[in-house]
Amino acid sequence: MKTILKTIVFFLVLLLVGYFSANYVLRKLAIKAMTILQPRLEQKGIIVENFDYSSVRMNSFNSCALSDVDLDFYLNRKMYGKESFKAAFNAKTITIRFADFQNPSFFFSFSNFSLFIHANESDDRKTFGKLENGFLKTRIPLYLKTPEESAREILTEIKILFNEDKTPMEFEIEADVFLGIDDKEIKVRLFTERIGTVTYLKFNDRDIFEAAKSFDLDLSAKEAEIIANHPGKVPGMIKITRDAKKYSMFEKSKHKTFPEDAYRHIYWSYHLTRAFGPELAREITDAHETEIGNTEKEHQMDYHNNEVARNYAKEILSTDEIINRVLHSPDIIRDPNEVR
Repeated sequence: MKTILKTIVFFLVLLLVGYFSANYVLRKLAIKAMTILQPRLEQKGIIVENFDYSSVRMNSFNSCALSDVDLDFYLNRKMYGKESFKAAFNAKTITIRFADFQNPSFFFSFSNFSLFIHANESDDRKTFGKLENGFLKTRIPLYLKTPEESAREILTEIKILFNEDKTPMEFEIEADVFLGIDDKEIKVRLFTERIGTVTYLKFNDRDIFEAAKSFDLDLSAKEAEIIANHPGKVPGMIKITRDAKKYSMFEKSKHKTFPEDAYRHIYWSYHLTRAFGPELAREITDAHETEIGNTEKEHQMDYHNNEVARNYAKEILSTDEIINRVLHSPDIIRDPNEVR
């Protein structure tokens, strides 16, 4: 019995010594890794201004975690031009899980992270320039033998996800996003959904409804659903919709006989098509017509003018040229009574 107890105590001591030794070694490795990485990142145009964390520890035999991580960095303007920015990132926990010891690789996850991108004075505010209460988990291994290639693949897929709203790679992302449009900032929930072999990036429909109200816009349920499925395009969509409403009201205030409704739809559909292509523009404008309130002739007039505007989008037109066509082109229906 005494022999068994001694053996158990021996293994416990070994385990504790190994645990604390591993934590000590990890702290040393983290400092050394940053010293090695910093000049290599600078060659890539990524300038790290600050990197700090409160602790690093082993969670299990194959995972470790950094706590209270703070990182400030910026992209070299000479290398990235207008794409450059300064950013502040912090995370409560970054967990690294080793996936394969024969071909060394690991997965990582961020818990309770935030990211703030400082927009340059001359730049538009970025769509995802401010994230809070975030969670991110990758299911793509980062191989230690080829870390740069692996990291580039992961970053490329993340960029595709945020630009195209979908990717075949597996990611789990959830965060509060602050959409900055003009002088307003609205919080919406961003998340991913895996359907078959594709990961989709989405907003919550309800959040889009609330955001639209803040911008004094009326959306149909179908319209909100379509917009929520294209998070990266939401600020542009909302801005174009607001501008269409604002400029049509302004022209109407100057001339009482100005065809406000026709101009609003022509301007709206034209700029949606120029920005996002004819298919998505058609989806959004057709979905808007599912809203209750208009007569059948009013709906037909709007469908027609939206289609005319999509054809106009093959040309580059100034605002004055659009107004001139709304006033004089025989292609446009200016009054529901003109609908045959």
